[in-house]
Amino acid sequence: MVLNVRRQELIKILEANIHNAPLTIHKLSNIFGVSHRTIRYDLDIVDDALCKKGFILHKKANKGVWVENTDSNVVVDSRTSSLTESYDYVLSKKERCNAIIVYILDRKAPIATEYLANKLIVSRSTLIADLERVRIFLEKYNLLLCSKRGLGLWIEGREEEVRKTLVEIFANSVHDFSSMDISEEGCAYEAKLFYEYAKEIPVKEIAEFFIKVIEENHLPYNDFSINYMIISLSVQLQRLHRGKQLTKLASHVFDDHSSVFLNELSTKIAVNLSQYNEHFRNSLEVAFITFQLLSSKISFFSQLDENEKNAANILALSLAEIFVKSCQKWLGDIYSEDEELLYGLALHLQPAIQRAKYGIKLTNPMLPQIREQYYELFMITMKTVKEIEQKLGTELSEDEIGYLTIHFGAAIERKKIRSLKKLKVLLVCGNGIGTAKLLSITLKSRMPYLDITKIISMYEWKQQDLTNIDLVISTISLKVKDAAVLHVSPILSDTEIQVIENQIQYFYNKKFTSVDKTSSQKGMTALKDVLLSETVELDVKSDNWEEAIAVAGRLLVDTGGIETRYIDSMINCVKKIGPYIVIAPGIAMPHSRPEDGVKKICLSMVRLATPVSFSSLKNDPVDLVFAFGAVDYESHFRVLSELWQILNDPSAIKILRSCKDKTQILALASCYSAKSVDE
Repeated sequence: MVLNVRRQELIKILEANIHNAPLTIHKLSNIFGVSHRTIRYDLDIVDDALCKKGFILHKKANKGVWVENTDSNVVVDSRTSSLTESYDYVLSKKERCNAIIVYILDRKAPIATEYLANKLIVSRSTLIADLERVRIFLEKYNLLLCSKRGLGLWIEGREEEVRKTLVEIFANSVHDFSSMDISEEGCAYEAKLFYEYAKEIPVKEIAEFFIKVIEENHLPYNDFSINYMIISLSVQLQRLHRGKQLTKLASHVFDDHSSVFLNELSTKIAVNLSQYNEHFRNSLEVAFITFQLLSSKISFFSQLDENEKNAANILALSLAEIFVKSCQKWLGDIYSEDEELLYGLALHLQPAIQRAKYGIKLTNPMLPQIREQYYELFMITMKTVKEIEQKLGTELSEDEIGYLTIHFGAAIERKKIRSLKKLKVLLVCGNGIGTAKLLSITLKSRMPYLDITKIISMYEWKQQDLTNIDLVISTISLKVKDAAVLHVSPILSDTEIQVIENQIQYFYNKKFTSVDKTSSQKGMTALKDVLLSETVELDVKSDNWEEAIAVAGRLLVDTGGIETRYIDSMINCVKKIGPYIVIAPGIAMPHSRPEDGVKKICLSMVRLATPVSFSSLKNDPVDLVFAFGAVDYESHFRVLSELWQILNDPSAIKILRSCKDKTQILALASCYSAKSVDE
């Protein structure tokens, strides 16, 4: 039997959980996104592997699964009991494709398909399928996968692109350059691939030198920056050892002030590394180091003079404000008030402006996770980045957009924390200040939705006003008619906390049932679920923009989506900020904050008989009004993403403006919801 990636992760989870309560099959099934049957099958397979590592796997009905040490005095040496000694590691498609590219590029002569198949332990048919994926990946870098019967496989293209391809493959995993031990347990496959590739390169010495240079120049950096540059310099050295020198660069003319410092820094690095290969001193090789430094997210902003710093600050902040204003059309909240978001974006955009100016691509190792975890937010960010691109005169890569998405993701999390609905709790504790504080901290850390407004003793109890208190938690037995009282121990055990959590959750749900929580789960609500016959009206007469918003809002009130006050809030947003809701020619999307009266995710569409003016210089007059409400700051992303696709399809817009009845509009919503699932 083989230990694939999922089974290896299962072993890690079981080991990490050794001192905690058993894990249920249901919980493991949710963690991995597979069936209960698959988890049970995996547990049978990992049983032997756990035994070899000194653990016994226990499985008990109605309790769960857990592991125990066979002998608490036995220390298992990960180097002598590596899983790969007795089990084959099954590579994923992506890992195989990366390995194929590295193996081909590191050979001076063409490589045989049989050699690759044996190296990767796959069949010839699997390898042929992988080669097609490799071909598509290489096209992004203008590289060509070539083959000839009887000769083998090789890759053609400019040396600059070859190096960038190798760096992107290796930089997606953080490496321990001090160890470079392939056999080390937990070592990611990309790391093993790099260690094998660079086994003849003095990587440790390169790492020590580069970190010293960065620290001597007081340059801000992160782990990715260091990781990226050490990999890049190692690849550069290996390619030079293979006789692959640069003969041309896409561009190597840097005309701003910081380029003087960058050139000096690159030259210093090149001179030091020339001890390993004299060609590092070549001007094109020095320029390549400069390019990679700019791609590494190491900040060189501190090297600008004061005038240039001020100019860069003003431009970056201006771009951040433009971007936030554009995004908030779709995010459904006024994020321009979030200074942390604005300045975070500005700090990222300062070096991004420089990268865009020189056409330098930034590698984002988190991009796959960002696209998966924040798919709808990523799509909205990608679609609204156009105004920034117009200002810069160039397009931003998906890697850059991924980082911008992270900034908005953080802003959304901040909003969620600030707007978290909380139960107001009075804590009564007669066991002293220390015990009361400990109990308070325990409750708030485990249940952040509790707002403990006051801690009192039993002697202060009778004088308390309970008008605005949702729940009384007491270590003393109290008999009260007008308030809910929960009696707890002064020092809570884990079991007691679990019981209390269930009881408090009852009070929480009872108070906040007005919000439709089932609709607020991320990714669950589609456009077809909210754009209904009852929320669509055609050829409505309206004298002005305020009346148009009111008509669209009343449809949401009548279907239980919002409270009446939400309509006033949508109108006031336009009066306060301007017609930012007019998102395209003839199309407006009024909305406001969730806390302004939203009960569930909802959307209405009103087609006006006669277009009205919203005072938008670019997009007036408006004939299509989409009003929407969201219960939180993320659950509506899929709805808006699907609506965006409709509004970017000229044929769909034509249907919205010319159809005779609602059925065609509802059919469009269903079609685009199904399409987004397929994608």
